[in-house]
Amino acid sequence: MIKIQSELSEGTPQYSCNCCGSCDSLFSKSLCAIKNRGCCWYFPKFTLYEIHKMVKSEKGLAILKRILSMPKTIIYHYYIHAKGSFDKKAYNMYMMNEYKPYSEAKDKSIFFRTCPFVKSGEGCTLPAKYRSYVCNFFICDEVINKISHMEEYKKYIEERENYVRCIDWENYSLEMMLREKNINLEDNFDEVINVLKDLPFQQYEFPKLPEIKIYL
Repeated sequence: MIKIQSELSEGTPQYSCNCCGSCDSLFSKSLCAIKNRGCCWYFPKFTLYEIHKMVKSEKGLAILKRILSMPKTIIYHYYIHAKGSFDKKAYNMYMMNEYKPYSEAKDKSIFFRTCPFVKSGEGCTLPAKYRSYVCNFFICDEVINKISHMEEYKKYIEERENYVRCIDWENYSLEMMLREKNINLEDNFDEVINVLKDLPFQQYEFPKLPEIKIYL
């Protein structure tokens, strides 16, 4: 049985799937040194919205400090990009070989990338509250293909899109405010953090969604 749930982690929505513990998705295949990393090959971008959420608590500030301490983290004007590992040598050898396992994947590099926050065999080490919404809403294609016809799943998609639109608007509003002040994360990091600390954080009220079950 496949079971999909909508959960809230301190107000932050997350979709979870009971298949993740025994994942056999194409996205979960690893051909690099780091095994058992599941589908965590994405290098997360932390937007102004997520940074704003972090600076409102001591726990969030500790998470932000951890992100900044990582050697491959890059600070841009209006977001932070936490880059993980990419086994370029193994990827190049794979691309030169005539036989390519999992060749049906459009992006072959996913088999050689690992998120900096994933721990082999355990999954993400970031609390769901502070993850990118890309991570919190991810469901693999194999599961989607089995539930995409269901009305309940269509509601999941609709509410996810509503949430993302809201976050996009919040990011835009925060960016415009920083532009007016002529400051940004890359050049005026501490000043931006102090501005965000003083701003009230608007928590999105994500609705409770019915559990999705499909018997195989």
